Amino acid sequence: MKRPVELWAILACLVGAELVFLGAGVLRWAAEGGADLLVLPTVLLVLVLVAAASLLTRIRIAKAGATAVAVFAALLHLLIVLGDGPGLARIVSGIVGAAHVYAVVLLNTGPMRKFLERP
Repeated sequence: MKRPVELWAILACLVGAELVFLGAGVLRWAAEGGADLLVLPTVLLVLVLVAAASLLTRIRIAKAGATAVAVFAALLHLLIVLGDGPGLARIVSGIVGAAHVYAVVLLNTGPMRKFLERP
């Protein structure tokens, strides 16, 4: 079956958003120092890459796993937005969190359900 456009939009939202978050972490690390600033962005990027690979290979739990990762990441970004951190980190996390919510919406569209169901 041909891969739907929604799949590519999901992958762009998930992976692209986490790469932006990692880039913001690298900028903060360069300005403030402290390697602990890169732990959360790296862990989230690895989780998102695993979810993206499962969607591309259409494994059985791809939709549930990708949804769980996207919701988890969106909630973490919401905590960053509501926390008391630097303004740039909060703005970037708000945008990245919105991208994760949009990925969850796209995961529940008809073409993606049809693509991920086994014949």
